[in-house]
Amino acid sequence: MDLIIGLFLFWGAYQGYRRGLLLEIIAVAAFVIAVVVSLKLLNVSLSMLSPYVGGNRRFLPYFGFSVIFFPIVFLVNRLGGLLRNSLRYTLLGRFDSLAGAIVGIFTWAFGVSVFLWLVGAVGIVFPLATTGGSYLYPYIKPIAPFVLRKASVLFPLGGDLIDSFRKAFGV
Repeated sequence: MDLIIGLFLFWGAYQGYRRGLLLEIIAVAAFVIAVVVSLKLLNVSLSMLSPYVGGNRRFLPYFGFSVIFFPIVFLVNRLGGLLRNSLRYTLLGRFDSLAGAIVGIFTWAFGVSVFLWLVGAVGIVFPLATTGGSYLYPYIKPIAPFVLRKASVLFPLGGDLIDSFRKAFGV
């Protein structure tokens, strides 16, 4: 388990170093904003999509979440790219890259945490033999619920994100 999580964190560090601090901060913001807004608007998207979905509605919450999530991530990252191009030569290059690596690690830690949270929501439980001896798993798993609980305060429209998540995904 640590090897898989570690590979994702290493990839985040590499990508963050390559892209720099500004784009990594924008990527984190895009990811968190997309998760928050997607959960806040999940009921709206479900009501809009449900007439077009046939009998099997098991994947409707995931589809409704994705319909909102991916365009937000794309648009915020595109705007960040435009900002980065206009500010490229004003930031200290080496500092920008190293700080970007740190933020990249956080971005991927949050992403892995969201994945673990969603996997748990559909009832998949990792065996204790896999997670019991892990050093990274206990630190990574609670990141998404913690960040979303704090972000729920910043975006009060629509209630608590954790409750919205549990209600929509039947957890």
